[in-house]
Amino acid sequence: MSVCDFIIELNRLRKSSSESIDSTNKFDEFKEYIHVERTAERDLKAILKKVNATGKKTLFMLCGSAGDGKSHLMSYLKNSEPEKLIENYQVYNDATEVSSQCKKPNETLNELLDRFSDEKCDESGQNLILAINLGVLSNFVESEYAKTRFNRLKTYVEKCNILTSMVNDNDYDASSPFQHISFADYNLFSLGEEGVVSDYIERLLDKIFAENETNIFFKAYKRKSVECPLTSTCPIKNNFEMFMDKNNRKYISQLLVKGIVKDKEIITTREIFNYVYDVLVSPEFSFDKMCMVLSNPLTMLKEYVKNITPTLMFDNADVTPLMNQLQKYDPVLKRTEEADAFAVHYNVSAEIEDQIRTYLKGSSYESVLANNKLIGQINSDKVLKLHLFKALIRINEIMNYNENDEVYISFLKDLYYYNAGHSMGLASLYNKVQKAVIQWCGSESDANVCLDDSIMGYSVYEDLDFKEYLDNMPKKVDDGQLQRFTPNIVIEFTNKHTSEIVRLTIDYSLYELISKLNEGYIQTADDRNNHADFIIFVEKMLYAGSLGENILIVSDRGEKAVVKKTGFGYEFKVVK
Repeated sequence: MSVCDFIIELNRLRKSSSESIDSTNKFDEFKEYIHVERTAERDLKAILKKVNATGKKTLFMLCGSAGDGKSHLMSYLKNSEPEKLIENYQVYNDATEVSSQCKKPNETLNELLDRFSDEKCDESGQNLILAINLGVLSNFVESEYAKTRFNRLKTYVEKCNILTSMVNDNDYDASSPFQHISFADYNLFSLGEEGVVSDYIERLLDKIFAENETNIFFKAYKRKSVECPLTSTCPIKNNFEMFMDKNNRKYISQLLVKGIVKDKEIITTREIFNYVYDVLVSPEFSFDKMCMVLSNPLTMLKEYVKNITPTLMFDNADVTPLMNQLQKYDPVLKRTEEADAFAVHYNVSAEIEDQIRTYLKGSSYESVLANNKLIGQINSDKVLKLHLFKALIRINEIMNYNENDEVYISFLKDLYYYNAGHSMGLASLYNKVQKAVIQWCGSESDANVCLDDSIMGYSVYEDLDFKEYLDNMPKKVDDGQLQRFTPNIVIEFTNKHTSEIVRLTIDYSLYELISKLNEGYIQTADDRNNHADFIIFVEKMLYAGSLGENILIVSDRGEKAVVKKTGFGYEFKVVK
């Protein structure tokens, strides 16, 4: 069985590769090359400089989740960072480098953090920097050790909201023996009024596909282009070429961001690299098999189409949970006039060569799939023709990506307004929520909602009084781009009767439902099951209405009556 050197190099990207494991004791040439500075790194360095200037004993916690780059950053700081900011620190990765493997994590941390216990915290000693997963930290601060020996650490964690979904304050605290940076606060993309900028993801992709001699992947690609017998028909080579185009790489970065925003996917740096590998190399790819089918054009085309990125992205099931999740954004599932017209002609016409060439023009797959000697084979096999159709739609989307999901675009804009503290920008969202509540309950007019339609022949309505409450909005910032922000929007109203603040937390899923309700959508049982938080909000808002003062009764025949509270009791009046 032959082995492809190019695939061997690409294999470095896989989560299962030894290259994905970071050690604080080693930072090799590949790690050096693949390193991309993040905002979290810049903030960490700034705090370290202040700590080092004081000479005060400090426990620095680098918090986050598995695979998010904590260990990589620790290794970089210890072995490669020019300023040697942690040269005099003890360095531990989630207590995994402690020699005793028989101890439980809390026992290990109790020993490791001994000099930062309540009774020893103010004593002199060596600084410690600890990369720790939030789950491990949470368990420790809730343990008996924390209650008896580490109350100051526990208080610090709680005060800084490290274990909450809030964006916490990680500025340097000169009065504290504890400092921290939480990777959970730093998104993989920045957020602006015009949408998202996935600078970090794009720079990671640049490291893989950049056309320069420092890039080990590009060097392996060049060798393959010269030495490999498959060079002209290799799907992996063509997949790599597809994303050597920087514009095409944006499709991957925006797709990953969409998974984070819409589906709450937790995507780490390690998973990004692994995803790139999975869309470049099929787990079923066989170098020997591709060589064997070269003499049979039809079989070769089938094998080729099966192994190109547009197919791997959306047709390969159960490779990873992330790939499964992102397949819902398959361009084939989108209905457009252009795609419909193309589909009709493609499936009924025997003359499809011009269409294929148009869709492939400028792509890395053009030389194979639009080859004069091969293109005539496509109409001879229905399965191949179908698979190629899907590939063409996807190639066109990758090369001409333009986000046109209006609800998604609107959510990103409102998410920015909220996190940037621009309350005026959220006026339309507050109006949408009001309208959604009325649509959810049912209404007789724009100003009221249905309270009860279970009475035979009658429905009861009340007017709602929505009073926006804006005092708890995030602090206003003027930054053009935000990288530290919450993934949800929180809006609030007040009940004029009780002064109670009624809060609604809006994620993308609920935002989408609110948008649909504004278009006249009638909720389903699934909506009610999936959005219990919205139901609770609606119920609380009903208490802010006119019930007890002014209600409307409507019969099935259209007759209307108003029951109104006056100073002399209740007044019943028939209205037209």
